[in-house]
Amino acid sequence: MFHISKNKCVGCGLCEAKCPAKAISINDQGFAVIDQEKCIQCGLCEKICHQSASKNITERLTFAIGTDNGKIIKQGEHIGESRYFSIWDYLEGGMTFREKRENIKYEENESLLHGDPKKAEKVASVLNGVDIIVGKMIGPNVVRMRKKYVPVIIREPSIDKALKIIKENINEIVDEYHKQDRKAIILN
Repeated sequence: MFHISKNKCVGCGLCEAKCPAKAISINDQGFAVIDQEKCIQCGLCEKICHQSASKNITERLTFAIGTDNGKIIKQGEHIGESRYFSIWDYLEGGMTFREKRENIKYEENESLLHGDPKKAEKVASVLNGVDIIVGKMIGPNVVRMRKKYVPVIIREPSIDKALKIIKENINEIVDEYHKQDRKAIILN
């Protein structure tokens, strides 16, 4: 499924003009969007975009969102302190809830510069099969965690709104997912 990154699109209209299915339009915010029902998956938008804003996303990615109640992203503390992880699968432009996983409680040694490796191990054991971790804050174990997951920071507290932000920025998340030396991504 093709997706256009609103962060990379400059609104030039080239993809809109060249799309044989007339599936692309420039929205009122000034960037291109694809009507997936009209899209014939020809890939022309990806080939002609000078900004590399269009990408064919075929991966299934699993997201873990740190939360205490299933509705709000963990506030005031880093993701490793979340009571639960809300697990979501991304596929073909949609996010599907899979399950809620309870986090393991562990008193970390806060004197360690890059976090307690045992704390990272405990949290990682709960996140088996996860590709991307999402929270408002990522703690000092981010150095260890980004080797296994793409850390995504979203300041928006509502999980429903965060899911929309994830879908709007899936190109950037997939790009980071494929890198060897991953960095945290901050999305608004």
